[in-house]
Amino acid sequence: MVGWDFSVLDGRMTADEPHWDFTAECRAAMASATRVADLGTGGGERLIELIGDLGAAAESLSIAATEGWEPNIEIARRNLAPFGVGVHRYDSEAGDSLPFEDASLDLVVCRHESFDAGEVARVLAPGGRFLTQQVDGREAHELREWFGGDPLHDDVTLANASSEVAAAGLRIELADEWTGRMTFADARALVEYMALVPWDVPGFEGDANISTLRRLDAARPIIVTQRRFRLAAVRD
Repeated sequence: MVGWDFSVLDGRMTADEPHWDFTAECRAAMASATRVADLGTGGGERLIELIGDLGAAAESLSIAATEGWEPNIEIARRNLAPFGVGVHRYDSEAGDSLPFEDASLDLVVCRHESFDAGEVARVLAPGGRFLTQQVDGREAHELREWFGGDPLHDDVTLANASSEVAAAGLRIELADEWTGRMTFADARALVEYMALVPWDVPGFEGDANISTLRRLDAARPIIVTQRRFRLAAVRD
């Protein structure tokens, strides 16, 4: 995956959307913020969309971003430089500290990226908000039933995230989860998707699973389960 772009699957993969609009929630929060960080910005695509939506109001914001996936870092820096957004190399799973001073931010947003709740609490100023949407680690369980393997992040759940955020001293304002469907036109689209997100089925090899792929293709479309959750929290 380079950036966060599934357009190669346009017309061959469709995905339901949660009953909330996380982009709109981030946009509304940014409208009343002054110092913002976007964790796991990918190639900066969604942050650029938010900045564009805010128009002239974005000019008064101090915005920074982080990214931990090495192929994306230079892409994000190139894409976000025209908007005055610096991109910091940061990976919470490696035990890194967020590259921001204590109590220096009034909004942290995090979409589909791991986070350290203690670090988020540290960099938020009193009254600062944390908004996150996450992929539940048990998403697309059908893939592992079909092709074997264990989920890499089955601990990523709303219950665990809520406990970590509360333990870090943040007050949870909202916690919500959702289940939907992702539909693939055929087995080729499914394999291309798994190549983009290899953590869903670690070690997957097409040749070793050709009989299963043929069976799935014969019964197409191929449907798997999506799982998402979101949290909004405040540092009092």
